[in-house]
Amino acid sequence: MLNWTQLSKGIYLVKESTFRTNRINSLLIEDGKENRVILIDANYPTSDIDELYNRISPPALAFFASHCHLDHIANAYYHQKRGTPIFCPIQEESFIKSLDALVENVGISKIGLKDKYLKMVKKYIKFKECEHVNTFNPGLESFEYDTVNIETIHVPGHSPGHSAFLIKPKLEDQNRKILFASDIGSHPYYGDMCSNLKQYRQSIDKLETLYFSDDYILVPAHGNIYLKKDENFFNRIRAKINSNGTKVLNAISKKTPKTIKELVLDKVLNPKKKFVPMIKDLYLFWDGGMIFHHLNEFIEQDLVEKIEEIDFLNDKYIRKE
Repeated sequence: MLNWTQLSKGIYLVKESTFRTNRINSLLIEDGKENRVILIDANYPTSDIDELYNRISPPALAFFASHCHLDHIANAYYHQKRGTPIFCPIQEESFIKSLDALVENVGISKIGLKDKYLKMVKKYIKFKECEHVNTFNPGLESFEYDTVNIETIHVPGHSPGHSAFLIKPKLEDQNRKILFASDIGSHPYYGDMCSNLKQYRQSIDKLETLYFSDDYILVPAHGNIYLKKDENFFNRIRAKINSNGTKVLNAISKKTPKTIKELVLDKVLNPKKKFVPMIKDLYLFWDGGMIFHHLNEFIEQDLVEKIEEIDFLNDKYIRKE
């Protein structure tokens, strides 16, 4: 079942009512053409996609993916089956068209977990590749519709093509602009091998400057939305990243080398985290990737040294005197 919340005239937050991890705050925008709509990150269970198309006049005018992580596009194929054109960042076109390409780019293969990841995807996520997608170059393209203009904003770091969307209503009674921040949010993730922590920090700065320049409804892809200006939203993201870095640095000894595998199994980033047994090994990738990016920052800052190179999980790091 889908829950609809009106944000402005003809613009809705649409969210599944399940307890799935990583449920998405998606947007649905009415365009005034025979009940036709534009969708942003509308990745729901297939039964909810059926419910959606029973309510609107299919196909939708477009399904925009902010980026091509599976929690945002796993079921895009089912929208495509309904005749809805799929749009994604040009940097990640191969991700949505080929699971092998996604696995290689995010780095699953690098740590020998490809088979376990594919098993999880097939059993729980049931991802189907899209046969054809339209691409956009984030930050350089916008899309004009009868009721809104959708401006793409390139905010890399989380993923190479990670995009935010600025929705500018055209009708006089649509008086609020919406900033869809995608995965620049309260639980920052930058653990893929194609993630970039420096770019993630720069993207936070970029969206913050935009957010404070006007009156926006702020919609991250996960968690709460903000109808009123939240002065500390972006500072909370920075604080979380900085806290992660501090935890990693404090866990590195000046005498006894540590590996990324040891740091993950020690639950350095989140001591209270409960590893789900079926996918326990994948935390070596998710948490391990974020630890890896922090370690690289500390190496650049001359705080940490890699003293033995074996492989991603077993390279040895020590804190410098």
